[in-house]
Amino acid sequence: MKRVYKFLLLSIALVSLASYRSGGSTSQSSGAPLTSQRLQVYGDFIESFSKMNFKFLANKTFPLDLTIVGKDAACLQGIELEGTEESSKLIHSIGPEVLRGRSIHLIGDRQELTILKQRDAEVAAHGADSMMDASGMTKDPGVLALSEIVFDKGHRFAVLKYVFLCGSHCNSGAILVLEKVGSRWTGTTRRACNVAVNRDSPRP
Repeated sequence: MKRVYKFLLLSIALVSLASYRSGGSTSQSSGAPLTSQRLQVYGDFIESFSKMNFKFLANKTFPLDLTIVGKDAACLQGIELEGTEESSKLIHSIGPEVLRGRSIHLIGDRQELTILKQRDAEVAAHGADSMMDASGMTKDPGVLALSEIVFDKGHRFAVLKYVFLCGSHCNSGAILVLEKVGSRWTGTTRRACNVAVNRDSPRP
């Protein structure tokens, strides 16, 4: 009886550990590759942010939860979105094609954790100023992670969230509406829907 009891305790502990590592998320990995349109959105967005000199990109998306954005939000005026429920549950793998030859490294969860721990250790040892350049700008904003994409019904607009993961209490990001202007997707035509700064957990 004691052996059975110990086995049950061990089983519960293992399940709890697995739940903790997954963050309690109910998201599911999609086996389907990203569509060419989504690849272009990610590629154009990364290109527009490349001047920020980030070196790492998470190799999978995270779910996009738009419930924090009100239906009457100015950023979504005149836009009828589709697939919001699906985007809040699925994740996709991101491949090197979105980098378009840039010297940015795709990294997985373990590499990400190692990098963030190193950044925290550097800040603890040398202070936050060690992460700044001579002009007071951040040398490297951190690991870029991108959410799933939600399009409007006409596929003229695309909503996504980006976050820069840089360690404890310094993560930041925003939910943006990108618009297809000519042959490119740009985030300059509409204000951000939501901005988060100095957050512990800026993504689900």
